[in-house]
Amino acid sequence: MPLRTFTDRQGVEWRVWSVTPEPNAALTLDEEFRAGWLCFERMDGGERRRLAFTDVPAAWEALPEERLDLLRRVALLSAPLVLDSAGDSVAHEPFEDEARARRSGPTSAVGGEGDVLM
Repeated sequence: MPLRTFTDRQGVEWRVWSVTPEPNAALTLDEEFRAGWLCFERMDGGERRRLAFTDVPAAWEALPEERLDLLRRVALLSAPLVLDSAGDSVAHEPFEDEARARRSGPTSAVGGEGDVLM
């Protein structure tokens, strides 16, 4: 699962990742989000937005930052985040955080033996 970070035109940093809910969880979602969505989150945790996969272009993870920002601006604002007792944000949809935390695997391998995979 790709995780991208970008800066919007106001200089605010965001991260974006794809969310594909489990079939049983999808039944509790609005129909437009049952197949999945892109989740946009301010790096400071202040805002989260969703864009249904039906509105996401192919290879979104390779788009320039300006296009990602455009997608973010048309995405729907999610319900406000709740803070737990430690002051950390807690998503209303826990599988959004689970999807963000999943490793996407190596992105490249360069050289020979002993080189580190990124």
